[in-house]
Order: sequence, then C-alpha cells, then structure tokens
Amino acid sequence: MERKFTGAEYGGITFSGAVIVYAALSRIFAVICSFTGFSDNGGDVYIYLNYLVSPVAITIALAALTRFARRPLAGMLPVRMSPPGAAKWCAVAVLLAFGLLFSLSWLNIGFERLLRLIGYDAAPSYFPDLSGGRVALALFVMALLPALFEEALFRGVLLQSIKEETGHLNAVLLCGMCFALFHASALQTIYQFVCGCAFALLAIRSRSVLPGMLAHFLNNATIIILQACGLDTSGSLFDWTPLWAAVLVTVLSALSLAGAVAVMAADKTPLEKPVKGGVFAFFIAAAAGIVVLAVLWVAGFFG
Repeated sequence: MERKFTGAEYGGITFSGAVIVYAALSRIFAVICSFTGFSDNGGDVYIYLNYLVSPVAITIALAALTRFARRPLAGMLPVRMSPPGAAKWCAVAVLLAFGLLFSLSWLNIGFERLLRLIGYDAAPSYFPDLSGGRVALALFVMALLPALFEEALFRGVLLQSIKEETGHLNAVLLCGMCFALFHASALQTIYQFVCGCAFALLAIRSRSVLPGMLAHFLNNATIIILQACGLDTSGSLFDWTPLWAAVLVTVLSALSLAGAVAVMAADKTPLEKPVKGGVFAFFIAAAAGIVVLAVLWVAGFFG
C-alpha cells in the first residue's frame, strides 16, 4: 500500500528536496565556473546566472515533489483575495517592507560586529552594472524572481502544508528558520529570520501568497534602487544620509512596522493550535535540508 505523507512531512520533504537540488546545482555551477574561469571573467552574466540558480532549483523541486506526492501545486499557492481584503493586505505588505528594511537594518550591522569579534569576515555584496536601463534587468532577476519563487516555496507550499499540524505560530517560526537557513548567509541570518516570520504571518492573515510576494519584492527592489543611486546599502542610513533624514526615516519605518504588525495582530481569525507530533514530524522530514544548509552556513562563516 502506498504511504500517504502528512502535511508536516510533505512540507519537510519539500524543503529538503529544494535544498538538495539547490546545493547540487550551486555546486555544479561553481565547478563549471572554476574550470572555465567564468567566475572571474563572466562579469554581469556570472552574477545573473548565480542569482538564477535558486529559482531554477525551486522550480525543479516543486515540480518533482508535487508530481511524486500527487498534490496539485495550485492548492498550495493561495492567491485569490476579495477586493477590500486585497487593498488592505497589499497596504500592510508595503508598510511591512518599509518597516523591516529601514527600522531593522541595525540587526545586520550589530550582528556583523558581533561576528567579527569571533573572527568572521563578511564578504562584500556584489551587484551587476546598474547604470541606465540595466537596473530593470537587475530588478527582474534579483528582486522579482526571488520574490515569486521563494514565496511560492516558503509561504506557499511549505507554510500551507505544515500550518494545520504544527499550528500557526509554530509554522510562522519554522518558515522564518527555513527561510534564513536557505540563504546560508551568516550576516543576514537574524534579519532574514524576522522577515521570514513576518511574511509567513502575513500569508496566514491574508490567506494569500500575493502580499508576501509584494513585500519581498519591495524589500529587494529598494536595495537595488538605492545601490543604483550610488548609496552603500551594506551600511546604515546614518552612514549615507544627513542625521535628520536618517532619524526621520528610522522613526517612520518603525511606525510602519508597528502598524503592519498591529493590523495582523488585530485580525480576529483564530490561529490554529498544533497537533501532537506535528512539529517533530516536520523536523524529521526536513532534517536533510537543515543539515545541508547548516554545513553551508558554517562553511560560509569560516570561508
């Protein structure tokens, strides 16, 4: 008799599958670039191809796993919203993106300083040529595609599969953890965890992945546009704006974040409680992906 996976198990297997495919494609790409010297001579093409590895891996993993488990992908990607709800939750997404990016940027800076005390040397962020119309290509590859595919994986298939058995609050935390691990970036671990949790709660409250996709896109797009304007996005507002402007933007963004959280908290839809064993089942199924990403995280830390 064919074994039927629970939602928590399927979510964990999907996460592990996406991670394994992503790690394999990344390694293959790295080996090819190493042998051909493409990483040194490929320029912008290398940067864009590197960013495309993740969407391709997610596509392969979701296509294979949904076919294997006979679960239609459409059922795990809720997108429909009524017009009043759509306007409300899209507005929350905008507030959330602005609030997270500008009021919590200190998380990355403070965490980097802490990591430096124990020997971590952060690798510089790299961007393609963003001059003129080239910024449009960067927005598509580095902002739009990650927002679509990562939200489909984390706040779509993963969240929708596990939330009934792990409970909504546990599902939010698990999505945040998996999202942060998936990027394998020591420097951005805390910020990405917070973003992952916030986007997961937004998906639960709005009953759609679209607001999360919007918030995710705006977060990435803002960084790219600021970089295109010649601003150093690796630092804080206080490094590249007048003091009064930095204070104003920080206060406004903090209010935006508080407002977005308040709206989500005020939603009267009850949060589901966990089923006994649901979280454990997820961790067992997701263990392979967690171990692979933990190794990559540590390797990046010491590399």
